[in-house]
Amino acid sequence: MSTLITRSPTENRETIKDLLIANLFEVFGQRDRTVRYTTIGRIYHRNIVWYEPDRVIHDWEAIDKRAGEILAEAPGFQFSIEGEPIITQNLGVVNWNFGPNEDSELVKGTDIVLVEGGKIKALWTAMTKTP
Repeated sequence: MSTLITRSPTENRETIKDLLIANLFEVFGQRDRTVRYTTIGRIYHRNIVWYEPDRVIHDWEAIDKRAGEILAEAPGFQFSIEGEPIITQNLGVVNWNFGPNEDSELVKGTDIVLVEGGKIKALWTAMTKTP
């Protein structure tokens, strides 16, 4: 028995990897709102849903607002990728670190994306280490 959760269970592996990286660095690591919002339009479906540990966020504007809040709360912090992204069918997983230069692994987490039609349809974030 299998469960089909999207209409396109197979996506291009390189596309998924590129989306994972853009999500991390060009959305959540981008402090320039104009650049960030342009990326949001390029990589997310219009009806994107993001599942954070403590909330659910819908649509481009809400993701842009939340990314800005995260960056405002963490001046000088940067993201880095830990290991290689994992990709299977239309699912991508990336482990990341977030912190200042002197403690780049202060925060750790994992992002999981569901890709459909070459864009992220759903995003889950799991925090694995917090201060």
